[in-house]
Amino acid sequence: MTDITAFPTLTKVIEQGEEFCRRYKFGAAAKAGQAMAFQAAGTSNQVIPAVKGTTGSIVGVAAQDTASGAYGNVYKNGAVVYVVNADDTTAIDAGDVLEANDNAVGGTVSTAKGKPTTDADLIVDILGFALEDIAGGASGLAEISLQVTNRSMA
Repeated sequence: MTDITAFPTLTKVIEQGEEFCRRYKFGAAAKAGQAMAFQAAGTSNQVIPAVKGTTGSIVGVAAQDTASGAYGNVYKNGAVVYVVNADDTTAIDAGDVLEANDNAVGGTVSTAKGKPTTDADLIVDILGFALEDIAGGASGLAEISLQVTNRSMA
C-alpha cells in the first residue's frame, strides 16, 4: 500500500444531489472533492480535510475549493459525489464501505473493512459507499451515507 502524495484537482465533484449540502467555516484550505471532518479542537461548526485518527467525525465532501477561514459548501447524505482513493496501488470495489484514510494529504478515502488491531480501530466513521470500482490513486463515484459504527475484534 502506497499513499498518494497530492490531492488531485477534480473538475467535477457532484453527480447528483446538489441540494444536499450545508455551509461550514473551513479551518484549513480544502480542495473540491476532499472528505471533510469536524476540526475537533475547541471549535464549533468548523471543518477541515478528514484524516483518520486525527480529525473529528466526517461531515461530507467539499463542494468547491475553499480557503482557510472562508465559508464553503459540504455535500451531505444522499449526494452522489466523486471521492479520491488514498492508495496508489489498491483499488476500491463498487459497494465497499468508505472511511477517511490516515493519508497525510487529507480528504482521501479507503475501504472500511478488515479486522481492527487496536481499540481505536473499533469505531468506524463511515462516509458512504463506492458506486463504482475506483482504481488506486484515482477518483470515482460514491454515495454519501454518513454513520458511525462499531466493528468486531473477532
